[in-house]
Amino acid sequence: MYRILIFIFYSGNFKLTIRVIRLNKLIKKDLLEIKEVIHYCKSGNQIAQGVLFNGHYQQMYNLSMRILFNHHDVEDALSISFTKVFKSIQRFEYRGDSSLIKWIKTIVINESIRYLNNKNKISYNDDLPEFEPNISYDADIDIEQVYTIIEALPLGYRMVFNLFAIEGFSHKEISEMLNITESTSKSQLRKARINIIERINKSKENGN
Repeated sequence: MYRILIFIFYSGNFKLTIRVIRLNKLIKKDLLEIKEVIHYCKSGNQIAQGVLFNGHYQQMYNLSMRILFNHHDVEDALSISFTKVFKSIQRFEYRGDSSLIKWIKTIVINESIRYLNNKNKISYNDDLPEFEPNISYDADIDIEQVYTIIEALPLGYRMVFNLFAIEGFSHKEISEMLNITESTSKSQLRKARINIIERINKSKENGN
């Protein structure tokens, strides 16, 4: 793939081609740290951009899919997201590998939410049940079943649950992403948890 990119973008420029081939060799040997890849991206190097894209694509695809649940919508959202990543990477301040991942995640989440809101406005209900069901940890709980339950949650519940429990964002960060209050974020998370527990209990009662 990198050879194809070199041919497409750098054919006819011998000095630049040599430099890109050297970069490609370093990348293949894992001798370039992510900080150096970012440096090359900031200079507009398309090989480095390809490395950054390929290194984070699957993780960001999974993240966006948990929001949009549609392959074609995810592809559209990621296309716009990574375009924004490369356009704004000059302003990115590297503070460790995790800072890059969180920065890209935030762009992907915001774009996925924007895409979703354009198609289907997200609603949040703050009414809470009077009690919360209890469930003890059971090693026999099927994680795939839990993921299926999460997918079936009402959109507002699912959005907050994924961002908090799976992606690790705080309620303050979630409130800013979704344009809701922190208390609404907390209530959506609690209701999502209750909903999941109730469905697991029901599944157990049915012998599933």
